[in-house]
Amino acid sequence: MSSAGRDKSCRVGQAKRGPTIAALKDGGTALRLSHPTFFKPAKGLTLLELLLVVAIVAILAAVALPGAQSAVHEQLRSTAQIVATDLAYARSLAVSNNSNYRVVFNFTENRLVLEHSGSSVSLTTLPRSPFSSPDDPTDRHIVDLDELPHVGPTVRLAAAASGSTFEKASDVEFGPLGQTTRSDATILWLAAGSGDGTKYITLQINPATGLVAVGDYTAAAPPAEVMAN
Repeated sequence: MSSAGRDKSCRVGQAKRGPTIAALKDGGTALRLSHPTFFKPAKGLTLLELLLVVAIVAILAAVALPGAQSAVHEQLRSTAQIVATDLAYARSLAVSNNSNYRVVFNFTENRLVLEHSGSSVSLTTLPRSPFSSPDDPTDRHIVDLDELPHVGPTVRLAAAASGSTFEKASDVEFGPLGQTTRSDATILWLAAGSGDGTKYITLQINPATGLVAVGDYTAAAPPAEVMAN
């Protein structure tokens, strides 16, 4: 092939492939870029890489889920102990002052309210205690479950009932001998979590002694007819 033919063939080849060098001139200075190596198409994930990502996510989920369940369990258990302590405090006031004291279950505001319910006006003002908040009114001791320290989900008052037929209850009252004013046990349900992951724990108050027993951690919900609205 002649020299002219080779030059023509080279020019045609360059036209098909595009320029191999681009010159960008700015103030007389040329910046040269190699076309074939500068612009590279982005590469997608291979099937193996996708499988590795899925496996890593599954492992992380398996590690995190037991931790989340443990946090719910510990939060319910610790809150139940706090509530049991406050119920025991109400009982001790009734015995020591030879009068009646009541703990109201306020489901709307997620709190328990202790107050004197006997006939003696002089006992309306509650004594200050380590459990009292400086913001409490003088005639009430408030336990706000939303304000309790927690590392997991907030625990809430779920339901309260009394008797074998689970009659809905809004409070529990202790008498001078430590007993409750009901003939049947009062059961209070605490809950944490949401949906199918909701867990519960119960506190059962003996009617004869007024003593509180904390139940087991469970997924079994209280009867629908006593659930808080």
